[in-house]
Amino acid sequence: MVINLKPNISSRLAVLVLLFSRVIYAINWFNIASIFPHIASESRQDVFLLGLLSGSFLIGIGLFQIPGGILAAIEGPRKTAIYGITLASFAALLCGLSQIDWLEALRFIVGVGMALFFGPSVTLITRYLGKGSEGLAVGLLNSAHSIGGIIGLFGWTIIADFIGWRQSLLLSGGLGLISSLLLIAFLPTKEKEQVEEPEQKKIKRHKLKLSDIKSVLLDKSLFLFGLVLLGAQIAWGLPLTYIIFYLEDYLKVNSIEAGFVASLILICGLISAPIFGKIYDKIRNIKKLLFICGVAMSAGLACNAITSTSAVVISNILVGVSSAGVFTIIYTSARVAHMNNSAVMENKEKMETVLKKESATNQAQHQYETLNISWVNGLSLFGAFWVPFIFSFVVHHMGYALAWLLGSLFSFLFILPSLRINNYKLQNNQG
Repeated sequence: MVINLKPNISSRLAVLVLLFSRVIYAINWFNIASIFPHIASESRQDVFLLGLLSGSFLIGIGLFQIPGGILAAIEGPRKTAIYGITLASFAALLCGLSQIDWLEALRFIVGVGMALFFGPSVTLITRYLGKGSEGLAVGLLNSAHSIGGIIGLFGWTIIADFIGWRQSLLLSGGLGLISSLLLIAFLPTKEKEQVEEPEQKKIKRHKLKLSDIKSVLLDKSLFLFGLVLLGAQIAWGLPLTYIIFYLEDYLKVNSIEAGFVASLILICGLISAPIFGKIYDKIRNIKKLLFICGVAMSAGLACNAITSTSAVVISNILVGVSSAGVFTIIYTSARVAHMNNSAVMENKEKMETVLKKESATNQAQHQYETLNISWVNGLSLFGAFWVPFIFSFVVHHMGYALAWLLGSLFSFLFILPSLRINNYKLQNNQG
């Protein structure tokens, strides 16, 4: 059982600080794509360098999701989130000071820090907003990510034009370090989070058990969620990585227009993520919604194969709206999927009773709530590290049209496992 914060000023401030940190997190994720034409010009590199930077980032953010989840189980999500945003921001700042040859390694470290931040941020914001608002909480977090992405893609294009790409990275890294200070100041400590309830004792932290970690990593439903999320990462990540360079270099669109068109994915996600969050909180059947969103997302990516600016606009709108649905459903469901599955295995005939039971087992499982999210996210992000390399290779040898179609096909294939996910979400076990 997790004891939620009372709806007070402290919890509201914590939510706002988490959302602000998520905005800066997204700026440091996406601004490298928006300023890449400047980097390519200075280093005399082509789309291959962008593939390397994107791939190294995905390896870092994917590979360290599980260590981040384990660290959160030991140290708590608050400390882990602070460690993560600080590391990512410091590495982003160093990108502005380093030689081109060091960018790949630094983008890997940025990814590592973001891996430590993401899972704990989901755990914390759902805790602060409370039971019954889990979908909305994840939707708001995704909207904050979209806001940061819009600023990173569109805003940083303009900033880099005026002050230079290196100075723009110093700015985004510095903002990230400010966000880490705000997290330290305004995220409630563990002692303040745990509020004494009548006739209840405060939850004691369970010792880390290898068997518990193993049960999370071998959970079939989490694995399916991870595969579907991989399909979403492909459909969502490819245009956000390559579309600005594609528009400027291939379609000869000016940098400001290219930044705006690229940000349409995130503008649509910003609007639709909270809507999907509210839908999630109201419905029980998630399979159909997840599959429909996934198919629309893959089809939207294929539109980029029609090499025109108008087709890119349509593609980005479709991908933006539908990917928001996939991300919101997956992250919200994955947070409690393993706990619910464990409860069902204990007693299939009395599921509701088991789900509500306050047991030491359930308390221990909540300790790994962040690991659930991190494992699913890690599968998708690390699983996608090869996509930028393949995309860059295909573009270089066979052109953009085929590269976009292959990306759409890969995305669709990983969306298909959504048909194996249980039709109905189980009750969120939050006690």
